Amino acid sequence: MSKLIEGDDYDPTEWKEFSTFKTIQFVYVWGQDMCKNITKTKAAKELLETVKNVEFDVIIQDVTLNQCLYGLWEVAKGKPPVVGFIPFGFAPWFKDFVGGSNYPTIRPYCHLGIAGPEGFWQRTWNAINYIIDDLFRNYYYLPKAQQLAERYVGHEIRPLYEIEKDISILLINSHPAFESAIPLPPNAIEVGGMHAQTSQAASDEKIRNFLDGAKNGAVVISLGTNVAWKSVGLDKVEAVIVALSKLKQRVLWKLKVKLSLKMPDNVMTMKWIPQGDVLISLLLRTS
Repeated sequence: MSKLIEGDDYDPTEWKEFSTFKTIQFVYVWGQDMCKNITKTKAAKELLETVKNVEFDVIIQDVTLNQCLYGLWEVAKGKPPVVGFIPFGFAPWFKDFVGGSNYPTIRPYCHLGIAGPEGFWQRTWNAINYIIDDLFRNYYYLPKAQQLAERYVGHEIRPLYEIEKDISILLINSHPAFESAIPLPPNAIEVGGMHAQTSQAASDEKIRNFLDGAKNGAVVISLGTNVAWKSVGLDKVEAVIVALSKLKQRVLWKLKVKLSLKMPDNVMTMKWIPQGDVLISLLLRTS
């Protein structure tokens, strides 16, 4: 578990070996570790002083695992209303902000890996996992976050479970088309896709020239942010390179690994790709 918290040099398949309880534990331990690091930063200290002295119209905060920052709400000049945002989607604890229920007989617990609870025993196990999560959050995570929050602002504050009920509106990164249908309080609003922006053809000259010369089309390879190719194995990466060299298409590959092999002429690697802009470029095929 320490390898997962301290860096990205890990095998993502380790998650498959975690029990649900261990996954719950990891999430909250990671949240606690993240809070420790955030509150020590110069930026966090400057933000604290700014909030104390400048009156804001509203506070918008990611409330997934940032409970140690609730102290900002307590010391904010003028006590502005708070809008919470959960990029995670329907986190099990969203009900702690706005009330309501998790509806465990309908909505699958997020770490179980099931499409939806079916049958009596699966629904029972689903509900048990929600209960375990509640217990871990309320009796392990929040008390530790309370200590971090009070250390951050320099004095005692109300219990965090009370402070988080001050949220006026909760924005949830979900969409009814992809989630189980459950009734929501009027101040819980699904905003899935709000972050999506209109893309334009890639403006980076190096990328544009590479794609413009792709007479047979192009392929984009990206495993996203959370999966590092080095965790897949260098032997597999080299096998992919050999396979790509046989393609007629040009390949734009999000890759951070340093390799001894020379890249084929039809392959271009980058540490970061403006994916939205690239995907609408001419003659592009995605993979």
